[in-house]
Amino acid sequence: MLRLLADVAKAFDTVADIAHPGELMHQLRFVPPRQRGIDPVGEAEVYLTYQRYKRARQVLRHTIRTEPDNLPAHILLLHTYFLLESSHDYCQLAATLQNKLAHRPEWAHICHVGRSLAPDHPLFQQHTH
Repeated sequence: MLRLLADVAKAFDTVADIAHPGELMHQLRFVPPRQRGIDPVGEAEVYLTYQRYKRARQVLRHTIRTEPDNLPAHILLLHTYFLLESSHDYCQLAATLQNKLAHRPEWAHICHVGRSLAPDHPLFQQHTH
């Protein structure tokens, strides 16, 4: 049984995501939005509206794994990390997106938000506004 739980835990992004039994059951029943004919970014936006940040994160992480070029999903995941106050995840994803977004208007906003989460992070010092 312990081995099974360890295997299940590896399947999820963080052990904290499955710390609550209800959360574990939801994770096990997760059906990706595209398989249900739903736009994943739209679904995540609904979750964010109702402050279900972890659900939005789950949908967006899955979307990015299966659709790595889905830029709106990446940007909304950054916003989700901000709402979750997850500065480490925010900084990591922003660094990954820097080359794609550095010359776009969204980058200034990403840096502004990044400075509020991680004021000393060098990535966000490059673009002051």
